[in-house]
Amino acid sequence: MDDMQKDDLQKTVIGILTGKAGLPPGPVTPEATLTEAGVDSMAVAVLAMVIEDEYGLVITEADLSANSTVADLAALIGRHLAAKA
Repeated sequence: MDDMQKDDLQKTVIGILTGKAGLPPGPVTPEATLTEAGVDSMAVAVLAMVIEDEYGLVITEADLSANSTVADLAALIGRHLAAKA
């Protein structure tokens, strides 16, 4: 995945977390840990549903929760997209 795709995925994940999961945008940065960003189980559930709806990817909430930062979440989704292509 090139840097532009990586940046786009990070922006997408941040957009989902702040727009659809209702997290405040300030702490949701690529470098933030999930805890620092305020990502809780409800936010992970929303993220999983949106990723499935928009990208046709089924990523379990456990897999999403296992990532340590917002950037790691985006990278996980990118790997799933690449495997699907």
